[in-house]
Amino acid sequence: MSNEKNKQNDYLNQFISESTSNINEIKDEIKHMSEEVEDIKDNMQISSNNLDYLNVDLSALPLGIFYKPGFSIKIRSAKVAEVQAYSVVDDKNLVDVTEKMNQLLSSCVRVTLSNGTRGSYKDIKDGDRLQLIFMIRELTFQSGNSLAKDVICEYCNHEFKIPFRATANATNQRTFTEHEFPEELKKFFNTDKRIFEFNINNVIFKLAPPTIGIQETIYKYIEKLVKDKKTPNISYLKIIPFLLYDRITITDKGIITKEDEFKRFDMKTFQILNHAVDKMVFGLKGLKMKCPECGQEVHTDMTFPDGASSLFVISNPFDYFD
Repeated sequence: MSNEKNKQNDYLNQFISESTSNINEIKDEIKHMSEEVEDIKDNMQISSNNLDYLNVDLSALPLGIFYKPGFSIKIRSAKVAEVQAYSVVDDKNLVDVTEKMNQLLSSCVRVTLSNGTRGSYKDIKDGDRLQLIFMIRELTFQSGNSLAKDVICEYCNHEFKIPFRATANATNQRTFTEHEFPEELKKFFNTDKRIFEFNINNVIFKLAPPTIGIQETIYKYIEKLVKDKKTPNISYLKIIPFLLYDRITITDKGIITKEDEFKRFDMKTFQILNHAVDKMVFGLKGLKMKCPECGQEVHTDMTFPDGASSLFVISNPFDYFD
């Protein structure tokens, strides 16, 4: 009887051991399957995120010539929360308009630097901000949200509207015009480095249009000076961003140090750099379109009929009911 009981105990122990082993194997299999599912979900999420963003052709940007090879910009359409945040922009406050546009870019733009590392909207040239904002707008309202400016043809007096178009498609032409590359500066432009080089008294000064980031830093520095009732050195603060073209930030101490260097410039150096910066006007200039009546090309300046706040506002939301 005792032997029989021992056999039963052995059988039960073996059964429990095998069952535990099987359960552990099942658990391992389930864990492995779960990890595979998570990997698939992550890959799907990455793919989905990538599909949301579109590559920007840098040659289509006003300052595309200043980006080094390998630099890339991707954009996506604005989401509801981002449009909501932008819609409260103060049209009468240029600083607020700029900040709201930068906030939108920070959400809707992905930047890869020429060395392959991740950048941000701050690495984008300041003169490309408006072009990218309109490109994002056109992605956001693909079904149609016409923003146009009333003009009168100077040739035949015909009244018509020129739509704001940053890109061309099958039915619409790009209507934006850009500032032309200054003829005087062409001989100083280094096509390999994508910068201007000026040899002044055997010292090479390198200049290029500044990034959004460095301009933000300079604006904040000026605001701080004004708040402290100090007078900013405007001539210096106009030139310094172009000397810091490859940076997105600088400390207050760094700005002061650079200003000390600036004060030691001789008359020739200051005059050349000041003149060069005055000539470096890049970015969007205005709108153009052929008059539908006489066919002549009509130009107008880049101003918004209803202010910058109108860029992401549907003129008649009730059209959604159509």
